[in-house]
Amino acid sequence: MSTFSLSDGRKVRVLDGEAGIAEAVCEEFNVAAFGAIASKGAFSVAVPGGSIVKALAHLAKGQFDARKVHVFFCNERLGEGKCYKGALTSLIEPLGIPASQVHKAPEGSPEKAAAEYEALLRSQPPNVVGVGANGMPSVDLVLLGAGEDGHIGSLHPNKAEIKMAGSGKAVLSINEGGKTSIAVSLDFICAAKRVVLSAAKASRAPMVLRALRTGSGCYDCPASMVCAAETTWLVDQESIAEYRAKKVQDPPVAGLASFWDIPGMKA
Repeated sequence: MSTFSLSDGRKVRVLDGEAGIAEAVCEEFNVAAFGAIASKGAFSVAVPGGSIVKALAHLAKGQFDARKVHVFFCNERLGEGKCYKGALTSLIEPLGIPASQVHKAPEGSPEKAAAEYEALLRSQPPNVVGVGANGMPSVDLVLLGAGEDGHIGSLHPNKAEIKMAGSGKAVLSINEGGKTSIAVSLDFICAAKRVVLSAAKASRAPMVLRALRTGSGCYDCPASMVCAAETTWLVDQESIAEYRAKKVQDPPVAGLASFWDIPGMKA
């Protein structure tokens, strides 16, 4: 395993395959939970669905007081509750997190559900959900899996939702192709005290190469735009391979005249 930092402050941990990433997810969770509970008596986490939540099944009991944990969701398909069900199996039931501190997505239209969920986040006691510098609700930890196309949660490349960055909304409504859902915004994600993204396998190598280029965050790769107070990428040897092969330089962006002066960006 190795670790390096980018000039914009993001940290990258290179691990041994999916098993190593799963172990690191639990480590990051434990550190964030223990620290938050020790300092303010509560820990808030926002989780998506998928492999990063399944990894939490390996959390050992007794590392922190699970009665102090509050669970929110990064995204949810309305009427299905897949993310909730995944967290219930991997995190909530195994650790005994109180049901009253597991905040499921509301029912109803996506607009109504998004408004209610944002109000819920903003109504939490300050030791549970704080307020970020951008005015967004600020949880202690956001977990995200980065897709091959760079999507995170339900924020997909070049879609309206990722282009809502800077709008001041914490929770967005989505109604596409008859499927309705809600998703936290990029503003909410970046307001978190800590964000952990995971990306394993060779199929994600082009995305990782794109996302880790300092100063090149853009709508075409939402994962590249995530930059919270503490942002950590968990990758494996396969997913980091193209980044290493390109020998990407990471110069201080402030010293460059333009985006195209970043090494490797010119054709």
